[in-house]
Amino acid sequence: MKRYKIIIITLMLMFGGKIIAQDTIQNIFAGGMVNPENEALVENVLITITNDKISNIEINPDLSRIDNYIDLSEYTILPGLIDCHTHLTGNWFDKKFDPYTLPAPSYGIIGTVNAEKTLNAGFTTVRDLHSYFYADISLRNAINEKFIVGPRMIVSGPGISITGGHGAWGNWLSPQLELKENPGIIADGKDEVRRETRNLIKNNVDWIKVFATGGFSSYGTIPGAASYSEEELLTIVEESKKNGRNVCAHAHGAEGIKNALKAGAKSIEHGTYLDDESIMLFKEKNAFLVMDLKGAYYDLIESKGDSKDNSANESEFLEMTKRFKKAYINGVNIAFGTDAGVYPHGRNAEQFILMKEAGMTEIDIIKSATIQAAKLLEIENELGSIQTGKIADIIAVKGNPLSDIRILENVVFVMKGGTIYKRNK
Repeated sequence: MKRYKIIIITLMLMFGGKIIAQDTIQNIFAGGMVNPENEALVENVLITITNDKISNIEINPDLSRIDNYIDLSEYTILPGLIDCHTHLTGNWFDKKFDPYTLPAPSYGIIGTVNAEKTLNAGFTTVRDLHSYFYADISLRNAINEKFIVGPRMIVSGPGISITGGHGAWGNWLSPQLELKENPGIIADGKDEVRRETRNLIKNNVDWIKVFATGGFSSYGTIPGAASYSEEELLTIVEESKKNGRNVCAHAHGAEGIKNALKAGAKSIEHGTYLDDESIMLFKEKNAFLVMDLKGAYYDLIESKGDSKDNSANESEFLEMTKRFKKAYINGVNIAFGTDAGVYPHGRNAEQFILMKEAGMTEIDIIKSATIQAAKLLEIENELGSIQTGKIADIIAVKGNPLSDIRILENVVFVMKGGTIYKRNK
């Protein structure tokens, strides 16, 4: 025992009183790689990972010199996927999920389950937008500390809404039953929205979300109707920018979309009724459209299978996809976002085929969920592609998603930050 102590002390003295931990090195050999920056399938790729970063990429390597590697020779690897609009602490699709009866800790428990499902689906990063009781903050922190398993989370806390607006609880209650303590954030006028933006920042959110129009799921609101004025939205954006935060705006109607873009919102969520002027503003402001085709499809068609109104729902969804295509062909920045929580978690990749059917190419679809999403979230120097120096978020699928985008619905291997979380045989 004394001899080991002497060795340890000697090592500490040699390195300035510290024991230097050895680097962890892993090698992945993949039969193919789709890296969104080169827009093609590259065969026979060796990826070397040192700790949590990609340290080397080699094409057609001599494997005889590698002692040990993760054999993905029958699979295609891609960067970890990014969903820019999720609700991990909400199961709005489930009729048993009644937010008026659940105690606050339930949201964190639900989020823990949904976080693992989302990671296993190949989404290693999400932007989570609108969570009551700041459950998303707790979930993000628990994942960062590795207490639980889940994707890297960028969170907004509860969104800011007008009195009686989308995202505010209890709109359907009679006046004598109005909530004294509303878990949503309700603010009217420039002074109130400034105060609530500051309060969100105090509570350590990453983004600020504002409801710029009504919503489909809120009692008494009109989805296409604008809520906040351009001046109120500008106050939110200015206060956010001063504190290093960006603003995203829930906006269905064209007026609300344009108000938010003019005020400086970096992304528009949904964008259901965008028009030609909206498209011009997106390009002028270099803003991003995050249109949740999966959430809309589930809400309008899949979950309405027994509805007598189903044909009308299909027509409404078709009109939405036409607007999506128009934005795409006119060069609007599109980042992938699904509104997970409106539909069951873990099915995020089912949006890819909807984007394909709407007219988007496979490589641009993949870009929307990798480098484009990373640009929106301002993490493109760390994530979004498989490059030397970037964080090792890598997934694998069987086959080539450039010829069949639905392959991404079956991810067999998931690595986040150099740690393997899923590996199917």
